[in-house]
Amino acid sequence: MRIRKVGPEEAGLLAQMDQCCFSDNWKKEDWSSFLSMSQYDCCIAEEDNMSRGFLLTSTAADEGEVLKIGVLPDFRKNNLGILMLNKAFEEWKTAGVRSVFLEVRESNQPAQGLYKKQGFEKAGIRKNYYKNPAEHAVVYVRKI
Repeated sequence: MRIRKVGPEEAGLLAQMDQCCFSDNWKKEDWSSFLSMSQYDCCIAEEDNMSRGFLLTSTAADEGEVLKIGVLPDFRKNNLGILMLNKAFEEWKTAGVRSVFLEVRESNQPAQGLYKKQGFEKAGIRKNYYKNPAEHAVVYVRKI
């Protein structure tokens, strides 16, 4: 498994993967916009020259945030999410990040299980945070 950084030139690929992973997905232009800004980093997990998952993060001062993490349905339950998160934690630690935040759909129990295994703790609820379909977000935090 190879995890590599990507930039705005791969926004189309990320939009396609996002569409396979989420009902509330971003367009190519959205991805391109995020990846053009220096506070955002994105990586793709690949095997046999096939993209299997992605992770979009941000860093500001001593805080990190997981903005999107997705693994294509056929490749879930293979620890790809853990591999990508571990790479991000290494980079955050080097950059002096002290805590990492994320939001996840209240109904997304598999993702919440992943985050708990990675040391995240529930910090609160954001009411009606998601659209398509409307749903609350559970906020998690992890100290580094």
